[in-house]
Amino acid sequence: MAPSFDVARIGRDGHAVIAGRATPGAKIVLLDGGKEIARSEADAKGEWVVLVQEPPLSSGQHELRVVQHVEGRAPVTSEQAVVVVVPEKSNAADEALVMIVPPGGSPTLVQSPSAAGVPKSADLQLSTLDYDDRGHVTISGQALAGAAVRAYIDDKTMADGKSGKDGRWRLSLTDPIEVGKHVLRLDRLGPDGKPVARLELPFERLQGAVNGGGGGDNRRLSIVKGDNLWSIARAHYGEGPQYTVIFNANKEQIRDPNLIYPGQNFSLPKVN
Repeated sequence: MAPSFDVARIGRDGHAVIAGRATPGAKIVLLDGGKEIARSEADAKGEWVVLVQEPPLSSGQHELRVVQHVEGRAPVTSEQAVVVVVPEKSNAADEALVMIVPPGGSPTLVQSPSAAGVPKSADLQLSTLDYDDRGHVTISGQALAGAAVRAYIDDKTMADGKSGKDGRWRLSLTDPIEVGKHVLRLDRLGPDGKPVARLELPFERLQGAVNGGGGGDNRRLSIVKGDNLWSIARAHYGEGPQYTVIFNANKEQIRDPNLIYPGQNFSLPKVN
């Protein structure tokens, strides 16, 4: 079995506690961009914990993986990665951003970079909201596994769906929205069909795409609390370093790639 991550807690000073599962008794090596930074060992249940203390993770972006070593077998590297953005020391109020990223899938936010966090009500959470040039909206988030989720735009029912076994849900709204300001409402429904959790988010659909061209293939993203360019790039392009594509397409809005704000609308250009 490949080793996996369960928990990753990173302090704003870069000190870290990371835990997961592997083959019982395996030697565990934690890598930061391919460089070994800590070691541990899985117990008889296959559970392991790694502490990153001295030196701590530096400010900036990191991609962590673990390698398990079992005597007589080839080393096995985790398919998952933990993506971390440690804040600059000058940003003392910010927490580190931490996501667990599966291969070819959407990342799971396990630690928000701000005290406000992502839009959330009870177990219902909004992760992304984006739309194309025709006004077709796609939203995603998390809730309890198997939870019924309903989306409204300006109090009109637009989509229903259910979260998967991992709690993630994704809805494509039935009708396109007009250019202008709107209010997204999300309900997590109980067994009786009544809302047990609700959140609302104002957003604005802008006309056209910043970088132009491409007709209806261009998409735009409405920034929500907890978003950052790295996580957006991982979710939409599969690689965090592709955040430069988003930055270059939206330079007039982004003075500092480490600072983006809820309510901004970014163009998401195609990447060959």
